[in-house]
Amino acid sequence: MSLYRYTIRRILQIIPVLLGVFTLTFVMVHALPGNPVRIYLGLNPSQALADELIRRYGFDQPLWKQYLDYLWRLLHFDLGESFMRKRPVTGLMLERMGPTVILMGLSYVIALPTALLLGVYSAAKHNQMGDHVSRFVGLAGLSTPNFWLGLMLIFVFALEFKMLPASGYVSPFEDPIAAAKHLVLPIITLATAQTATLMRMTRSSMVEELSKDYVETARAYGLPERTILLRHAFRNALLPLVTIIGLQLSFLLDGSVIVESIFAIPGMGRLGYNALLNQDYGVIIGLNIFFAILFLTGVLLTDLAYAYIDPRIRYD
Repeated sequence: MSLYRYTIRRILQIIPVLLGVFTLTFVMVHALPGNPVRIYLGLNPSQALADELIRRYGFDQPLWKQYLDYLWRLLHFDLGESFMRKRPVTGLMLERMGPTVILMGLSYVIALPTALLLGVYSAAKHNQMGDHVSRFVGLAGLSTPNFWLGLMLIFVFALEFKMLPASGYVSPFEDPIAAAKHLVLPIITLATAQTATLMRMTRSSMVEELSKDYVETARAYGLPERTILLRHAFRNALLPLVTIIGLQLSFLLDGSVIVESIFAIPGMGRLGYNALLNQDYGVIIGLNIFFAILFLTGVLLTDLAYAYIDPRIRYD
């Protein structure tokens, strides 16, 4: 099967998955306790105003009719309107996309090479002091919750030493220096767990490859250790790593919700958090669909990368 046909088949397989994500999200948000109209209007709302809002947004309709109406709009690329903000969901998401993409992108750009370097170094120094230190650092990074690390960084670098701002966001297109200062702590918070996870996986894969017979044969032929390590063992160790690298995208999305809330970054994660608190159905469903598309795209690219890394893999 050619790469083109395989890609088309995988894209078509994404459609029923997205329908499942939409259906599950729709059912779950409507199963939440509470009433979004009551949350929006407060404790003692006017009954006439409440009835008008319920009728306007179709909350008085049966659930199956609301589902079909929303699905029909979705098929026309209309994510509806935010109940709380009275604005189109698509516009809100586009407005908040920039800070989230910058935060996630920089976190990944820092986490990936750092994890690969530490993992390869740790495997090369297997059971030596460098390996023990790297494993300890990796375990500590993996065991530290994002929210705790973020709060500790704020306490140390913002409150005690007053070196960096505690919260807020500045676009790098407006003021690059101020933007860098505001992004240092959120990026460290988001990248720490990713670095630790990828580093441990890199080390495990490399240790396994370095114990195989072809590595001993290469050493017997007198190949330099660096060549064996980087040209042969690392290439073979990449296959399981690619899977983890693709799946790490979902953890970045989860982490962005926490990090944006802690550091008051006006991104999509914070938008989703506030929408969940206020039961803003349109925003919750729109963000879930967007994150699902992003995650499935990452999985698709991961599958396509397999054949490039290992030519034995066929698109069958």
